[in-house]
Amino acid sequence: MSWNKDTLLTLIEAQPNWVVEPEGECLNISNDEGIDVFVYVGNQQILVETALFSAANVKDKDRLNNLILRSHQLVPLTSICIKNIGDDEYYIAFGALSIDSKESVVLEEIETLFNNVSEFLELYSDDLNMEIVL
Repeated sequence: MSWNKDTLLTLIEAQPNWVVEPEGECLNISNDEGIDVFVYVGNQQILVETALFSAANVKDKDRLNNLILRSHQLVPLTSICIKNIGDDEYYIAFGALSIDSKESVVLEEIETLFNNVSEFLELYSDDLNMEIVL
């Protein structure tokens, strides 16, 4: 199956612990812990991402970036990048998969990102100027 926004919306709406709303070209999925994930279906891949924290909340960006490069592989199936959202930079956790992925793989990617958010926040909390509430 080759996914598009509408077929993905149908799949996600059937999941009992998630709430999904179309938002522009993306789908905004919330889990029962209040974490929001955005899913975008492109021509070749599906991107699943969530903002972890603002770069403005980082004590020492060079130190944190070094730590991320050395540790993010400890958290399965998820990578981290820095992305502009509006006028601010954010650290983003994301996963990418083929547009032709099986249904179970798509659901696993979304669920894994939900699970990995708390792991990343715990792993990097000492480098932030904010308290993490999980």
